[in-house]
Amino acid sequence: MGRVIPGQLEIPTEHLRKLALDSARERPVLLLVDDLAENLFAMEQLLRREDVEIISTQSGKEALDYMLDRRVALALVDVQMPEMDGFELARYMRSIERTRHVPIIFITAGEQDSQHQFQGYEAGAIDFLFKPVDVQVLRGKVYAFVSMERQRRALEQSEARFRRLYDLGWIGVVFTDLDRRFVDANDAFLNMVGYTREDVRAGRLSNHELTPERYASVDERAAVQLWTTGRFDVLQKEFRHRDGHSVPVLVGGSFMDEASVVVSFVMDMTEHKEAERVRELFVAMLGHDLRNPLGSVMAGAQIALSRTDDERIRKPIERVVSGGTRMLRLIDQILDMSRLRQQGEVELKPVPTDLSALLDEVLQGAPATRDRFRVEALGDTTGEWDPDRLFQILSNLVGNACVHGPAEEPIFVRIDGTTPGDVELRVRNSGPPIPDEMRRVIFEPFRSSANRPLKGLGLGLYITKQFVLAHGGRIEVESAEGEGTSFAVRLPRRS
Repeated sequence: MGRVIPGQLEIPTEHLRKLALDSARERPVLLLVDDLAENLFAMEQLLRREDVEIISTQSGKEALDYMLDRRVALALVDVQMPEMDGFELARYMRSIERTRHVPIIFITAGEQDSQHQFQGYEAGAIDFLFKPVDVQVLRGKVYAFVSMERQRRALEQSEARFRRLYDLGWIGVVFTDLDRRFVDANDAFLNMVGYTREDVRAGRLSNHELTPERYASVDERAAVQLWTTGRFDVLQKEFRHRDGHSVPVLVGGSFMDEASVVVSFVMDMTEHKEAERVRELFVAMLGHDLRNPLGSVMAGAQIALSRTDDERIRKPIERVVSGGTRMLRLIDQILDMSRLRQQGEVELKPVPTDLSALLDEVLQGAPATRDRFRVEALGDTTGEWDPDRLFQILSNLVGNACVHGPAEEPIFVRIDGTTPGDVELRVRNSGPPIPDEMRRVIFEPFRSSANRPLKGLGLGLYITKQFVLAHGGRIEVESAEGEGTSFAVRLPRRS
């Protein structure tokens, strides 16, 4: 198959490929201009090389006609020619866009008169050689320009490839100055935000104007990283479309070589976000619908337990209750995760709450006997917190300590309310330390390691951290050989 051009015959693909290769391999052209055929012949013999095409012309007009059709790497021009001398040809060349940048070396048999040379340079020459010409000097100068022409072509091809990717790519590309004003942008980005190149050229677009206010801190952190390292990591934010709606994007960028222009790559995440929203909505609906039948099963099991003392019947029913309780905890985590993803933040209902009293409730339902816990409460353990969220924080930390600590070893829980502004909760268990690679990602969702496999969905610590952050607090983990693992939560008394 090949490419079909409307109204024309099909061009075979192999022919297109050959044309492209021929263009890339086209030899630089060396143009000789002299009215004497013997001079042209002598110069051709001196400069002939397989990788250079030499074209000889015997008048200025003939040379101009050729240069209007073909690209020339260097023109070697005799000064003294009839009708149009070398200086006049040079002036014509400099007045025409097509030939304006062709390098010119004048060759003359005249005297080395400084006024004569000045006239040549004024006409646009880059060099002046006098006959008899030193062959080595001539060859050195000529092939230096031929080499420069090859480099220019390679650069132009590279720029052309970039321009094709820039113009036709589906990822947005934006160039901004140090004031974050757009100096250029490709069609992919402009279509993303509903503006045109004319808007860019008119200076009407900037990162600040297109970014909603809530992402100001995100942009500031990126700016600090850019000035510190020369680049900023991929971040999530939004751009404001021309019609007012927000476009979710991923953005990453760096300084260009001159460090006065920033190039950023922008990926439209609208479809991804919509798919994620539908998925989260489905998960939330599924979790909600699972709770009702599971609640009925749990209620029935509890009634059955209350009506029999037969151990042969009680044991399987207790397993149903235990499994149902665990399923409810997993469903709650799924629902919490879904709400966090959809809302982007945790809604709190803070009321006066006693952390010590909440801990007692949590320990009553913990997956370990009460005598396994060593509890210490110091000072004032009250504050204004969301008791439901705080209950989940305590449940997750205590539950983790029970599951991952040795069954025969105690679990230490300490509440320190001796400082006026905040309260610290610390839960520690014995056992092997958490590996370093796991510790770095332990608060991310769905994480586990070889020696700490997931006991559930791997959401507990992620949700715990989100609830702690929503209260304005912080959570840290310490784990070392012989000392066990300790989670410390510090909460301001008023969130």
